[in-house]
Amino acid sequence: MKSSTSGALLFGNGTGSMFWALAPASKGPRWETWSVIPEGQIAFLLPVDAPIEWKLAKESGRVSSGNFAVLDTRMGEASIGFGQGDRAIVVGMRHGLLSSMLKPFRPGMAEPLRSLIFGPTSTARLRIRPEIATDLASGFLDPQVTGPGLAFWYESQFKALLALLCFVSADQDEEFFCTRQKRLAGERVAKAKAWLESRLDEPFDLQRLAREVACSPSYLSRTFSAAAGMTLSQFVRQRRVEKAAELLVTGKYNVSEVAIEVGYQSLSHFSKAFHQVKGCLPSKYEAA
Repeated sequence: MKSSTSGALLFGNGTGSMFWALAPASKGPRWETWSVIPEGQIAFLLPVDAPIEWKLAKESGRVSSGNFAVLDTRMGEASIGFGQGDRAIVVGMRHGLLSSMLKPFRPGMAEPLRSLIFGPTSTARLRIRPEIATDLASGFLDPQVTGPGLAFWYESQFKALLALLCFVSADQDEEFFCTRQKRLAGERVAKAKAWLESRLDEPFDLQRLAREVACSPSYLSRTFSAAAGMTLSQFVRQRRVEKAAELLVTGKYNVSEVAIEVGYQSLSHFSKAFHQVKGCLPSKYEAA
């Protein structure tokens, strides 16, 4: 790691140490001078009150409070500059070492960090809660020990940073699970509606419908009611009556024919269902 007036090494270097940490220098111009991160590193850019600007090959960017960025310098060195302020850190490790360390935990890693460390992606930018960024930066900028214990202190802070930035938290995982369940439920309801719409003239068969959408009948009934605001039977009745009304106004069918077309074998049952939905008997609707 080459240090300049825009950044000062807190610990380690980019070649001989397990990891390294860089922070804004206490004096000197900002943006004009850069700290250079050598090839083969993964660098975490974590601003608090001092924004961080970076350049990597043909890409460049600026990250400020509430966000953090990650750079992969396997394809070439990166330049880092700190803006006004004194609370920000850049922490990194050799790519090969970090990927070996994280490989056993790869399934639980957050995207896009997993793609960056184990794939071809070279940059990533993510949101972070300000209080987490402040705590992480403070761990590096305000160590609670001195002397030989400092190496152990920084190592613990680096591992805390990895734990907080690289992995999906329990809350995020639960949110992802809930979002996925809602999406699947919505897809099942949409598929159920389409299947029923295409078979209005057939008897309603809950067991068969559940097989078509790949879930249990009870789960489908609950999910459909919650999403559609009506039961499956109510939906079928409503759509049958709506289809019947469309046929009646064409003048091509009488009431008995329409009843059969929409799945009613009993004219009285059809008339009752029609009246419940439309507020009048089908014969009156036909006349209107």
